[in-house]
Amino acid sequence: MPEQLKTGIEGLDGILEGGIPKGHCVLLAGSCGTGKTVMCQQFLFDGARNGDNGVYISLVEPMEKIIKNMSPFGFYDQKLVDEGKVKIVDMMQDTRLRGIEFNNIEGLLGIIRSIIDDNEAERVVIDSVTALCENIQEKNNIRDFILELGFQLMYQECTTIMISEIPPQTFKYSVFGVEEFIADGVVLLSEFERKGELIRALQVIKMRGVAHSRNKHVMKILDEGINLIPMFRAGVE
Repeated sequence: MPEQLKTGIEGLDGILEGGIPKGHCVLLAGSCGTGKTVMCQQFLFDGARNGDNGVYISLVEPMEKIIKNMSPFGFYDQKLVDEGKVKIVDMMQDTRLRGIEFNNIEGLLGIIRSIIDDNEAERVVIDSVTALCENIQEKNNIRDFILELGFQLMYQECTTIMISEIPPQTFKYSVFGVEEFIADGVVLLSEFERKGELIRALQVIKMRGVAHSRNKHVMKILDEGINLIPMFRAGVE
């Protein structure tokens, strides 16, 4: 049994019987507003407090906006950012500065590799794998890129969460249909309506090497971060 890394998210470590196995690549799928960014940031900051360097590779928002949105949460610690224990990288800016086009697969892989190595990152978030692949023209090239990205992350021995952006109310985990097969784990964030209110939910679809629960849990985003409650306890079944 590999070492498991605690996520710091109340309820999730229990679902996973201790946490995410070290070195795993996990696909976090969800539509807009389901809490993907908050969950990933909480994962990084909890790791940093326990000695794991973390890096957040963003392709959808600049660093300043991410920090502004995260700073009100109780898990956020500016000192960890200042010390470089949690690094937020704007990959769009990096590619422009290096003159690399987004259809240059080797160039993209090289940038990701150098970001992880330069920061000695043990926990990595890619936000998002959907945005990373959308400018690659040929479908076969997308498949090859995702497969090679999975191998590269495994070789670098980091524990990674790749965000997958999916439309709401859909029964799929990715846009390109490849990501969930190369991932060691798949976590689905969704929402459903009760009495006119949209309720967030989390379900672990798979996690290799872990005898995890596959039950759906209600997910609440509180001031201190994410909290998970079993459906029967939340009274929304």
